[in-house]
Amino acid sequence: MTRFIIILLFFLVGCAGPGKNIFNIVPQKSYSEYLLEYKSCTGKGVFNSQGPLKGKLSFSFRSQRDSTFLEFSDVIGRKALFVWITPNSITARNLIENKQYQYEEVIELLPILKIMEPNDLTKIVWGVEPNYKQKFKNIGPSIKNNIELDFHRQNIENERQSLVGIDIYDKKRKNSIKIDIKNRNRDTKFLNMKKVWKLLKY
Repeated sequence: MTRFIIILLFFLVGCAGPGKNIFNIVPQKSYSEYLLEYKSCTGKGVFNSQGPLKGKLSFSFRSQRDSTFLEFSDVIGRKALFVWITPNSITARNLIENKQYQYEEVIELLPILKIMEPNDLTKIVWGVEPNYKQKFKNIGPSIKNNIELDFHRQNIENERQSLVGIDIYDKKRKNSIKIDIKNRNRDTKFLNMKKVWKLLKY
């Protein structure tokens, strides 16, 4: 289970491969436009891993401005992982082992964070494909040649071509990841983010 959670973190922050749709999709609105119109964004999704590391976790997210909280649960509903994201940092707490990872530790586990911004994850939950084309040029071949990624869009509610899914394939580990966002709700109301921040504290 611990290996699965670490791999989960890797794919959450490491979706920067040369998938066929990585650069040619323009979001309906930009991230800054969403922030001008809305105060918060919430939703739910499913994380599914196939290959040597198999597993399925449901997750919910709460995002306000540039901060995002992710809560992952296993197939029987047990909370397994909390992730707190700010523009420049990521804190993760493994609930199975009652262990917390600070940003410096996450970087050691996931070197790809050296070229990815944590805020890219917040953009994804808001429904915006992050623009890291320039960063991609600087990614080493060990990552660039082994990770493939595709973003998926479809019409949901009153939104056309919303970002609703990501497929990631790691050639080196022969592992595929499918992340489906089942619903997303942007709101003009503020959330109580202090409440979820307390969940990361012992």
